[in-house]
Amino acid sequence: MPKFQNKEWLPWLGGLLVIILLAILWVPISRIGLNMPMLRNWMEQLGPLAPLVFFSLNVIQIVVAPIPGYPVQVLGGLLFGLIPGSIYTVGGMTAGGTMAAWLGRRLGRPWLEKRMGTDTLAEWSDLTHIDSFWTWWIILLIPLGDIPYFLAGLSRIRLRSFALVILTSRGPFTVLIVWLGDRVVDFPLTWIALMMAGVVLIVIIGFSQSRRIEAWGRSYVNRLARK
Repeated sequence: MPKFQNKEWLPWLGGLLVIILLAILWVPISRIGLNMPMLRNWMEQLGPLAPLVFFSLNVIQIVVAPIPGYPVQVLGGLLFGLIPGSIYTVGGMTAGGTMAAWLGRRLGRPWLEKRMGTDTLAEWSDLTHIDSFWTWWIILLIPLGDIPYFLAGLSRIRLRSFALVILTSRGPFTVLIVWLGDRVVDFPLTWIALMMAGVVLIVIIGFSQSRRIEAWGRSYVNRLARK
């Protein structure tokens, strides 16, 4: 049997499985969507527990578990609406990113090597030399995932300043994602299906090209670090 050396086909296989799963579950998903006001009323009856759990989920998906952020952000709009969902989602993202930086600073390079791998840490070591607010602001606009959060802890930027960087750089786009989650319940099911297919396609392309994106990101960060 031939051995597959190139793993870039795996995201496409994963995306195909997601599409098949969505097709199978489309009827129950559509029923839940039609009863979204009822679900939101039920969430409100849980009181402060529901926002707290969702806020914690946004922190956990950065610090602990490799959960993709976009589905969680869409969920914020679906469950809580635009304004509350934005507060819980952006607040959790800011708290999670700041906590990741604090852990990186507190536990140091040995802990980051265990978490990220020695090679990955070495490849992104230039990030640790950047202390400028606006340079970090630009870096967080690049789709590099959660890597910058942890490496910011090895730099000398103040954590309060870094929290503001997260809030002002990634916050507006996150609010847009929450808005889409809030508005999706008013869209026809055909539109919802097309948007879900588009999001899946974008995620698949992003994962399949992750090495190229990271290579470009490292090159760009290196130029910023030398300025």
